[in-house]
Amino acid sequence: MKAKFDALGVAIRAGVDPQSAADMLGLDGVQFTGAVPVSLRLPNNDADSLEDK
Repeated sequence: MKAKFDALGVAIRAGVDPQSAADMLGLDGVQFTGAVPVSLRLPNNDADSLEDK
């Protein structure tokens, strides 16, 4: 399971659609929040709706 989630993280950071990557890795039922990984930080204005102020 760890290897699959590691691979999922690599795919997402590479720009692969999260749901597509999860499906290809057999991770059925994974739900995504829409938040961007911190390693792909959005500009402050774009992140406002995802963070508590």
